[in-house]
Amino acid sequence: MIQHKYMRGFLFTILILFPGLANLFKSMGSGPLILLAAIGLAAVFHPPRPAFSRAEKWLMAAFAAYLTVYLVSAVINTFSGVLPEVRGKHFEKEAYLLTFIPVLFLFRKVEIPERVFWWGVSLGAVLVGCYSLVDFGWIDIHYRVRGAYNPIMFGCLSLTMAFMAIQGYRFFRTYHPWLVIVPLAGFFLGTISSILSGSRGAWMATIAFFGITLFHLGKNLKRMELALIISTFCLALFLAYMIPETGVAQRFHLAQNDLQKYSRGDVTIENSVGLRLASWKACLQIARKHPIFGIGPGNYKPTILAMSKAGKLPYSADVYYSQPHNIYLAVLVDSGVVGVAVLLSILFLPVGIFIHRAWKAWPHPPATAFAGLILAVGYIHFGLTETIFGRNLFVAFYVIMLSLVLTLSRRDESGSNGKTGPKQTVE
Repeated sequence: MIQHKYMRGFLFTILILFPGLANLFKSMGSGPLILLAAIGLAAVFHPPRPAFSRAEKWLMAAFAAYLTVYLVSAVINTFSGVLPEVRGKHFEKEAYLLTFIPVLFLFRKVEIPERVFWWGVSLGAVLVGCYSLVDFGWIDIHYRVRGAYNPIMFGCLSLTMAFMAIQGYRFFRTYHPWLVIVPLAGFFLGTISSILSGSRGAWMATIAFFGITLFHLGKNLKRMELALIISTFCLALFLAYMIPETGVAQRFHLAQNDLQKYSRGDVTIENSVGLRLASWKACLQIARKHPIFGIGPGNYKPTILAMSKAGKLPYSADVYYSQPHNIYLAVLVDSGVVGVAVLLSILFLPVGIFIHRAWKAWPHPPATAFAGLILAVGYIHFGLTETIFGRNLFVAFYVIMLSLVLTLSRRDESGSNGKTGPKQTVE
């Protein structure tokens, strides 16, 4: 069924459109994820069964364990009386992460051309960049471009697409020298899009992203080409900082002011940095009493209210919001150190896989492995200031794009960066 040309064309169309549209329209993240997972489940019962490396099997086990740990934490804390109420919505995002297994299974069974991925992320970055320029200039949104949901998600995913797109520079050059304008445009416009979102949490990943990019392309491009990429990035940063209307300089000044207010004990709901620091401190207070399995999913806000009522918090309960704006501390509170260990596996195992594949094929590593590094390293950074797996769009983007780059980099780990890639090999 999935080898039928119309079905393949349908899947390729989804993958090309997904990166950009998911960041601009509601339900365009979770919708394709559910659809691909459903097709993947159906494909499980159609031979042949694809082979997976040991590391990939461990990664699939980690995704499955994430939901399991949350369920175990709920059971333990319910019987111990710590968790007063269990609701299905508290396991929704964890269940969405489980779709990684059928989606990876599906992509492994379908011969997906590498061009589908590169055109998808490049055009996606171009699309969100054009949208940001139009939205920023014509609509009264103060200065933060929001996309489908909020500026944080929009800025994080836009920057991720920008740096994933530029990893495909050599791929486009193999078709025609002038086609390098596609990843360059995606790189420039995606970066501009993230800047206009005002998402400081996204900007934290810039140094790591640029380091990965220079390591990947530095020895494989001519000096003029490398200079073009660096100047494109620097131009985007320079324009963003020097033009007052972008709000970039203002965002840095606000962060400084927030830190000064926090040091004086002046923390309100308007103090973005201060409320995060206060929430993180409260999470550590909770974790000291419940270190192994946490206090149960969905119990953060009720616990904060109870602590505030008992006078155990220095600020009003409103300051602590409904989640701690940090995926590591959020999981620590929900499911303890056991949950954090599983979370770290989900985020860091892909880093190890992609480094291994790049090293194994050196000096001609697959560009898709470096695109995968951008994705994984980006989420590691974004999780420091946002509860990334508490958002459907973050989950959908990670599951679909990770499954895709895992499949493509495995097929191309011999080092070929051609148009179709060599036959699959097993690590």
